[in-house]
Amino acid sequence: MKHYYLAGLCAVSALWALNFWAPGPPLGVSTTPERVRILGYDRELFGGWLPSTKDTVRAAQTTPMGLADPYSGLHNPPAVEIDHVFPLSAAWDMGAWGWDNKRKAKFANDPLNLVATDKALNQAKSDSLPSEWLPPANRCDYSRRLAAVARKYDLPLPAADVRTMRRQCRFDFRLPNG
Repeated sequence: MKHYYLAGLCAVSALWALNFWAPGPPLGVSTTPERVRILGYDRELFGGWLPSTKDTVRAAQTTPMGLADPYSGLHNPPAVEIDHVFPLSAAWDMGAWGWDNKRKAKFANDPLNLVATDKALNQAKSDSLPSEWLPPANRCDYSRRLAAVARKYDLPLPAADVRTMRRQCRFDFRLPNG
């Protein structure tokens, strides 16, 4: 019995240590040392919402139980806002300042970059990247989605954010595209 206890204790200790040292899966995004704030950001530079964008985002997250909030993991939050997974101001800082207006508007209205979420969570996130804010639920899914947006638009992410994102997915054993 003593041997089983010691074996179990060793296994738990190894998993606990792995939590601190395992980097997590590669996310396929380019990195930059840090986020440098670029002057001149204005939300209006990304254009307004396209007519059906908000409805499309809400419809994609609606289940028989109502609106599924990916940030909280709950259904039917009391107040809903549409969030840019890759914040517009962060995109500006990471290179969107050099895009033409059409590309900025496409980025701002891309369903891949949009989620319907609880207003309080959206306000808490603001323009933060993962080293400053993570959702209370579905952190790996959030990290993977942010990485997918970064890849699609060739935007780098600060190294600290990529490390944070990889840690969220360390024990998520899905295939990269699955």
